[in-house]
Amino acid sequence: MSDNEPRRVLLKLSGEALRGDSGSVLDPEMLRVIADQVARAARHVQIALVVGAGNICRGGSWADLAVHRTDADAIGMVATHVNALALGAHLRTHGQSCVIMGPHSSVPQVQHFDSSAARAQLAQNHVVVLAGGTGNPYFTTDTCAALRAAELDVQELLKGTKHDGIYDTDPAINPDANKLDLITFDEVLNRGLAAMDSTAFTLCREQRIPLRIFDMNRPDAIYEALTGKPVGSRISN
Repeated sequence: MSDNEPRRVLLKLSGEALRGDSGSVLDPEMLRVIADQVARAARHVQIALVVGAGNICRGGSWADLAVHRTDADAIGMVATHVNALALGAHLRTHGQSCVIMGPHSSVPQVQHFDSSAARAQLAQNHVVVLAGGTGNPYFTTDTCAALRAAELDVQELLKGTKHDGIYDTDPAINPDANKLDLITFDEVLNRGLAAMDSTAFTLCREQRIPLRIFDMNRPDAIYEALTGKPVGSRISN
């Protein structure tokens, strides 16, 4: 994508983010807050969105309960459809058109993912909500986000978390830890810092997709990240 084309980004949200403070699987107020910020940003930015399913079922956790990992991941991939459909419905209540795409879905509201079709939807200013992970077990939704970011030619992958970026040491242990506003992929690896799933991180590094990690719970942080404000920490080549 050339510099004179519109900004295009992919936002990765954890499923836990949709719980909000209510403790329910899906918090309507949190869905409203997220949808409001995404809809406002979509007036200026082309947005794809990947959501996890940790609020419903995390495949790795079920595998720890002696469920075969393939079955556990299948349950997790299906659960992402619930979150994607909920986000899509709330985006529409904010007047934002969107399309939900995913691999191998029998849900009529979820279109089969096709990268060319998804890019066309983004170019028409529709938010593309991506469900179902990669469609394969053993891959996290972080990896799905990195893969879709490459397929959709995004300029930046945004990962909304409960942390406001990457630190040189664990801030929960060291109160003097320093936040790293700008850092390279190689520096993250050399320092042994945690950023995201290693497969996803490697894919971003190889495909030269800048990664921004930010605290999505700070008021308006999602909108600021989507529109290119320097929130959190940015990792690039």
